[in-house]
Order: sequence, then structure tokens, then C-alpha cells
Amino acid sequence: MGMRGDRPGQFRWIVVMLMVLMSTLAQAPPPTRADDAATAVLQRLNWYRAWLGAPPLQRDPALDAAARAHLAYLQQNQGDPSLTGLGLHREQPGKPGYTGDTSADRAKAQGYGGDVVTEDLALGADVADALDWFLATVEHRLPLLDPRIRDIGFGWGQVGTNSAVVFDMGAPSWSTTATPAWVVWPVDGATGVAPAFDGEVPDPFPGASYPLGYPITVSYLGPGQVTFTDGALFHDNQAVPTRFQPGTGWLSRQAGLLVALAPLQPGGTYHYVVHGQVDGQPFTISGTFRVATNDGESLGIGGLSRPDQLPGGVARAPLAVQGRWWRDDAGVFTGMRQGGWLWGPDVLAVQEEPYREAPGGKRTVVYFDKGRLELNGDGQVTAGLLVRDMILGAVQTGDATFTPQPPATLPLAGDPAPVNPDAPTYASLHQLAAVVPGRSQPSRVGQPVTAVLHRDGSVSDDPQLGSTTIAWYDPVTGVNVAAVFWDWLQQQPWDWLSVLGHPLSEPYWIRTRVGGREQWVLVQAFERRVLTETPSNPPGWQIECNNAGRDYLQWRAGQAVPGS
Repeated sequence: MGMRGDRPGQFRWIVVMLMVLMSTLAQAPPPTRADDAATAVLQRLNWYRAWLGAPPLQRDPALDAAARAHLAYLQQNQGDPSLTGLGLHREQPGKPGYTGDTSADRAKAQGYGGDVVTEDLALGADVADALDWFLATVEHRLPLLDPRIRDIGFGWGQVGTNSAVVFDMGAPSWSTTATPAWVVWPVDGATGVAPAFDGEVPDPFPGASYPLGYPITVSYLGPGQVTFTDGALFHDNQAVPTRFQPGTGWLSRQAGLLVALAPLQPGGTYHYVVHGQVDGQPFTISGTFRVATNDGESLGIGGLSRPDQLPGGVARAPLAVQGRWWRDDAGVFTGMRQGGWLWGPDVLAVQEEPYREAPGGKRTVVYFDKGRLELNGDGQVTAGLLVRDMILGAVQTGDATFTPQPPATLPLAGDPAPVNPDAPTYASLHQLAAVVPGRSQPSRVGQPVTAVLHRDGSVSDDPQLGSTTIAWYDPVTGVNVAAVFWDWLQQQPWDWLSVLGHPLSEPYWIRTRVGGREQWVLVQAFERRVLTETPSNPPGWQIECNNAGRDYLQWRAGQAVPGS
């Protein structure tokens, strides 16, 4: 796969890629140099994947060995006429350094057991520049950002007078769908985007006159049949001449491709819009990005161009947690989105906690103000059922094991307990919430929310508080959900059940101190969070998650968390 054209101030080079299924056998030479550059590239690539909500890639020794083995083959067969275009990915039996016909053969030979392998290869670039160039293409970009791809290996060195880079990527298992369902690049809010696309092999835009503008790819990996109908690009509110088409490659056939017919203006701000349908239902994908002002400007988002610009605790957190935080809270952190935090401005604590089914009987958990993320032995990240435990009065230590502890006497909302002594607490819900069987309530959909919860667990009624009604009834827990919360949940981009869990309590009005002033706040407990509505807050901040993560950490440790 060759990139056409020369970039001013840069070298001319060739990029190649082929995606294949697994096959055969091999041996690999040792690394050609230290791994520092590849480690930095992997960190940067995972930073970009985090923008999309995609899981981080892991360095895989077998893929490292396969990439280095193929680099050695290229070195030993320099000048072979078969090593052009897509032929750069193939090896021929009997030739020096042969370890396998395809990238899949070579990966399998080194012990990689995944379902799928894809390979990007560049001649004329170092490992850092190669990543930038791959992302400036279509077919090379898509596997790097695909959430189904989880493993990666690197090989790089000299092939004659050219430097050469091999990225071998793999998927441990393959499916036709993935999360996130939409993978859009460049992401909304991106800065430092390259102005031009010089082409690649196979050519995603046959017959085009290169160089083109930086391509926009909109991939759909969700369920159902996607159809892309049209796309447009705007600069200074003026339409830019473009070409739009569905892709035809193995990955790009699930994508809409939009590209300007000429390089983009350095420093210019562009807005893209792509339309289509999924199973007949229309969708619109849009975003805005800014082109780099010069060759030295790095890709960034919201003013951030490096992972170390994240909050300190987030930057040091496990990559899977870092990606989850970025997906959910980066918009608040960068000022690109108004509203409350889903997790919090930074990590409160990272610790090992007992869990019977975890490897070694312990698992890593990461606490934020609003919740806890758990790293399980299967590689999955889950959100803890913290509110359930604090209301029930039991610390979960395994799938079906609990350690009794008195229910938490921390306020459900508002100021901390020392300055908010009369506010209802988690313990106030101990006899009311659906934390044990037999607590189901009848459906009250359409009725006003007027129940008032008191600190002692008693409930009264105040008809003057009926500013919202019941909008939904959860048959799983037998709990009614207030319209103000239900409507808010329907507007969120994340799966509310995995973030909040099922509702446990009816919605209640409480009197609590907020900023030292006593006022009405509507609260509703879910398994993982407590949702609050404070009508006196400014728009965008009226509905928030309470500080369940901070509260749980304090409750479990038996002492206040710094900053409480």
C-alpha cells in the first residue's frame, strides 16, 4: 500500500497494510533497538483510542516477534521485485529470513492465538512518524482505532537506506459488533490535524487527484445494517468541495468516507456532517476539528496534546480506567461540555481489595468522587454497586459473599456530615430501598413526586413539591423513577444501566445543606449512584450524581477521605 506524493519538509515514503485471518510457523530475531520509542508510540495511540472510548492496546510478545521477523525478511531480501505494494506483506518460502507467507502466518508461528491479525508497514519513517502517517490514511487508520483490536507488536530498523516500521495488530476474538458502536475520526474537538492525505494502497478514492484533504472516517460497529447516504465539510461556514462514499475495504466497508478534494488550510477550523440510516432509522454524525498550524503541532483535543496533561491521578491510573474517564468526563475537564462529572475531576485512591473470585483473591479498584471502577481478572472494567452496599450495610467481597457493616450515616446529598447533621443518609433508606426481597412498590407512572424522606427513615408527603412526576417503572426492582431523572438519562451517551444500575429507592425530596444553606433536593438511589436534582443550581448542573465513591471509601475505611 503506497502513499503518493511528497510532503514539504518531510520524506517520501511507502505505507502498506493487509488484513488476513490466522494460519502457520516461525522464529524471530532479537529487537533491533531499545523499545523506548515503541512504548511512547503505544502510549500515544492509546491516548487517541481513549478519545473514542476504545479499550487500550496491549503490547504482545508474539506480535512483537512476528513484526521483527518480517522486518528481518525485508532486510535480507532488499531489492526483491516481489516486495512492492501489498507484496511487502508477503514472504516467499526458501528466501532468506522466511517465517510465514502472511502476517497471520508469522503471528501464529510466534505463538499468537488470536482470531485476526492486521499489519501496517511503512518505509521511510521512524516509529513515531509512522503512527501519524497511518492515522492520516483510511485503511491503515481503521485497525489502529478499532475497539476489537486489542494487541499490538512493533518492529523497526533500516532496510537499505530507508528506515522501516512494522505494526502487527491482533484481535483475541472477533465479532461483527463492538463497543463503542461509532468510531469517528478525527474526533469532535480535535486539534493539530494534518492538512493533507497523499494516498495509500489499496486506494480508497480511485481516480482522485492527490493530495486530498485529511480524510474523515465514520465507522459503525453496532448491530443492524448501516447505510451511509451523504456527507459535507464546511470551513468558515462555506461548503468545501468534497468526495463522499461508503468504503469498500475489509474494515472500511462499515464506514462512510469524506474527504476534501484539496489539502485543508493550516490553522483552519472545519465542521463535518455525515448522514445515513441504521435499519432504516436516520442518524447524523457531526464534529469540528482544527488543522495544525505547522508540521510540529501534535494531535490534541480540548487543548491537550499529551497524556501527562491529564489530572495526575488519572494519568497514573491503569489504561482501561484512564480511557473510561476520558470517554465520560474529559468534556467537563477540557471545558468542551457543560454539566456535572460522571466520575470526578481526578482519582481519589487506587487500591487492592479482597474479592474471592479475583486472581489471588484481590482486585484493583479505582475510586473517584462519584463512583468506583473495578479491574476484573477477565480484563473487564465494572462499576461498583456502592450505593446498594451502603444502604444494605454489607461490603461485597465476592460474587456472593459479604461482610456486614452498619449502613452508612453519610448525607445522600449536599454538604459533608459534620456541617450537615440533619440531612437524610444512606442509612435512612435501609428499611425502604429494594436491597432485599419484598420491597417492590406499585407502578405510579404519571403521578407527582411529593414524598419527603427524613433522617430517621420516616416518609411524609408535601403536595407543594410535585414539580415532577413518575415517568418509568422498573419491573426488576419494583421501583418508580422520577421524570426529571428518566428524561436526563435518555439524553446521556452512555449506557445508564451499567453506570447507575437498577433503581433501589423511590424518588424523595430531602432537606439538606448545600453550600451552607438548607434547601430542597430531589434524590433517588440506584445500585451504583444516587441521582440528585438541585433546582437552585445553574443550568447544566441541576442534575448530578452524588459523591458515592468518596462516601463509600470513607464508610469502608472508617475515616474521612481528604477533601471531604
